Amino acid sequence: MKILEICLSSGIGGLELYMVKVTRFLAGHVKPAKVMISKGSFLEKSFSEQGVNYDNLNVVAHHFPIIASLQLAKYIRKNQIDIIHVHHGKDLFLCVLARVFARRGKIIYTRQMSLTRYKHDLYHKFLYRNVDAYVVITQALYDDAIKYLPLEKKNIHLLYYGVPKPSTDKTDCTRYLNDNGLNIGSTTIAIFGRVEELKGQHLLIDAVIQLTKKGHEAQVAIIGHVMDEKYFSQLQGKIKETNLEERIKYLGFHNDPVSIMPCFDVVVLATRCETFGLVLPEAMRSGTCVVGTDCGGVPEIIKHGETGLLFKPDDADDLAEKLQLLIEDKDYRMRLTNAGKLDADDRFSEEQHFDKLQNILNGLISGNEN
Repeated sequence: MKILEICLSSGIGGLELYMVKVTRFLAGHVKPAKVMISKGSFLEKSFSEQGVNYDNLNVVAHHFPIIASLQLAKYIRKNQIDIIHVHHGKDLFLCVLARVFARRGKIIYTRQMSLTRYKHDLYHKFLYRNVDAYVVITQALYDDAIKYLPLEKKNIHLLYYGVPKPSTDKTDCTRYLNDNGLNIGSTTIAIFGRVEELKGQHLLIDAVIQLTKKGHEAQVAIIGHVMDEKYFSQLQGKIKETNLEERIKYLGFHNDPVSIMPCFDVVVLATRCETFGLVLPEAMRSGTCVVGTDCGGVPEIIKHGETGLLFKPDDADDLAEKLQLLIEDKDYRMRLTNAGKLDADDRFSEEQHFDKLQNILNGLISGNEN
């Protein structure tokens, strides 16, 4: 089975990181895949640093799709590719044309974004007639596919993201918190992700302002790349205006966030509407309580009141109420934490994810996709 992993995205996000994980898994457990990425992209940098061999298309694929697809078809024939794994939606047309021109290869497309309209026109019928396995990461996306796409149900697969089992090498949390100016005795809340308005760091700051006024000693760690300098400056201004510099800390980017998640009492995902929210099962498997937005795929991860808490999107007041419950009742917080870890270990393990992915790939070769 010869697999081509292709993603011509220039971005940095969940789908790019997922491609890296899949490529690494295939190399270690199945057979090294061929890799096709864009020049100058995050993926090129990542694979170069890991010593993974990769190839680039010599034309701008989305501007000249026919020429690019002919080049890709030649590549598919030359390397005798059996399966083309597409990660980026904008690459799907290119890969379908290449498959048609090459007259070989089955297409698996992992979809990580929601759908909003019916796609039963001639173009999309042609496109999805050539997709042999359509993989989605949430039940909501599965339902979207059934509703909006001209696909047979047997070709649609629900495959939750998987996260690795936490390392046995424990971070010295006391030292980590002290080094970053955080008080060991206070409830410590972390928010991970790119620092930009969409990720909702301002909601957590507003919630902590409310909690502080009520006398609760909550403290916050904001962890991630600053993507929007103006927004970051606004956050810093609000923290300074409310005299919370000692309670709310920006700790920058961390290259292994899972390793420090056990150092926090609560991890918050405040994105307005996240398709999945990988940080949540990562935190749950790490043994940390989670609070997330009641939108998108998050309610599939968090069973409200059982494995974590949900709050209304864009509602700092509701977030403050949920955090107050966890601050005031440590026993309740620990029950949620323990139940969340058991649930995440069962539903979101990386081991289980890749077993199911391998079954899908094997099914494509054998002709039985189920």
